[in-house]
Amino acid sequence: MSIKPTFIASLLFAFSALLGTLNGCGSESETPPDPSDPTLATVDGIPITLSEFQAFSEPIPEGMKKGDTPLAKERHVLESLVDKRLLLVEANSLPLDEDTSFQDELSIFNQNRLLELYAKREVTDKIVVSDEEMEQHFRATHRDRALRFNGIMLESLAEAKKILAEIEAGGDFMQLAKGHSLHRESGEQGGDIGGYKLKDKVHPSIAEPIFALKIGEVTQPIPLNFAGKPSFAIFQVTDEMPAPMAASERKVREEIFGRKRAERYKVLLDSLVEAYAPQIQTEQVSWLIQYSSQPDNNLSAPPADWATKAICTYRDGQISLDYFFQIAREIRAGQTELADSSRVLLLLNQVIIPSQIFGNEARTFGLDQHPGLLKRVQAKREDLLLNALRQRYVDENIDASDEEARAFYDANQIKFTSPVTTEIVEILVSSDTLAQRLKNQIVAGADPLPLARQYTTRHGAVHHDGQLSVSTYTKAYYKEIFDIVQESEIGQIVGPVPITEGYSVFKVLDRKRELAPYNADSKRRSIAYVKIGKSRNGYVSYVRGLRKKYAVEFFEDAIERALTPAN
Repeated sequence: MSIKPTFIASLLFAFSALLGTLNGCGSESETPPDPSDPTLATVDGIPITLSEFQAFSEPIPEGMKKGDTPLAKERHVLESLVDKRLLLVEANSLPLDEDTSFQDELSIFNQNRLLELYAKREVTDKIVVSDEEMEQHFRATHRDRALRFNGIMLESLAEAKKILAEIEAGGDFMQLAKGHSLHRESGEQGGDIGGYKLKDKVHPSIAEPIFALKIGEVTQPIPLNFAGKPSFAIFQVTDEMPAPMAASERKVREEIFGRKRAERYKVLLDSLVEAYAPQIQTEQVSWLIQYSSQPDNNLSAPPADWATKAICTYRDGQISLDYFFQIAREIRAGQTELADSSRVLLLLNQVIIPSQIFGNEARTFGLDQHPGLLKRVQAKREDLLLNALRQRYVDENIDASDEEARAFYDANQIKFTSPVTTEIVEILVSSDTLAQRLKNQIVAGADPLPLARQYTTRHGAVHHDGQLSVSTYTKAYYKEIFDIVQESEIGQIVGPVPITEGYSVFKVLDRKRELAPYNADSKRRSIAYVKIGKSRNGYVSYVRGLRKKYAVEFFEDAIERALTPAN
């Protein structure tokens, strides 16, 4: 008989609940109070101790704790913990955990955390990376040297092959670069990219072929994207110098560890598959595919007898159709995928069977009773209960009318006004010398737009002639020039600014903030804002009602002694 994670999770929760009952309801003679961990409050007779308060308070940022004094701030946090306990008491009294999606999510969470513990115990904790392996991988991957190289950027593969043939026939690489390379700034230098490069600082698409070469050797044509267009490049190594291990130690260790982890995982899985001897039941797979092929069948609620039908059997156990669908729902496998035999078999062989086997092994080591696992599963269950409670008894009863949405838009137009947006035209190039020359041309009166169209290498910007809209929404894309752009005046020409990709020169065109018109999009956002406000207020009212339903008691002397900072 298979051991389903849902059943295991239920046992864990029952065990946790039993402990909680014993701790909360035992008499003083059975469980004497701990003077170092006083009770600060009780909710429905269940104590909240100082240690529980501290665990709840610790991750809350100080800025979120409200109050005029340190004690008042701590008291505010205690009130929040009391409210959480009230909600959990109410949630546990309701059949919220009977929902299929609730059970699926909790069961999969439990299984995944169990597999993490098992993988740590049997895979990652048993991997050792020696100094000899580090040194060997360091040299085998050509990270032991920094290279200087030249490049020629060309429009087509045919042209790249033609230039390569000329080089192989004795042609001078640097002269060919000067006459043919699309990359003007390096082409003018005979294709010299400039400086010595470590392998991990070069784009992987060109690093592998280049760093496999000796000095003087040339790569085959490499497809690249240049100025927004497909291009081809050839490179020649011109010099090298030794590179220290420290420059790439972390990357070397990660690669060795990753390879060993994959190897150990495969060996472990192969050995367990051999021991468990899983057998996929083709009749049930065919029946599953036929069932999934019928659009009227409800995959979220399969037939009850699926809990006993085995889609796979193995030593002393089986995987039921019901469990298969539970996993399929969790990973959002659609009806089309489940009607495809190849996808079903892939899901079985690569996900479900390994998960079941590893889970069984984890339980033989008692990892399902690991205190950290029990704590995380219990915390997840509480989160799911609170979310379900709020959704069912607050959010589902909230609506927003068209009139309320329009009123919110009119009263809160700042929420619908774009942040300060600075429009610039930028030219990003790899050479400081070229960047300065382009800036001088713009200062002298040249139009920056055609220059940007010809020279900029910023990905995606070429289609807009180098014109960028810089705001807090796009800061992540332009973070290295963001502050400088915001501080620059309209009409100002700035640069060269050294950034990771090269050197940036830009001209500030305009700066503005715009109010979005009241249309379908802003109406949708207004409705969402109104619902959020109503939900927040409704949640507060709901909790106040629970304070009337369940007994709450604060022990003021204990609170003052324990939470006053001086104490």
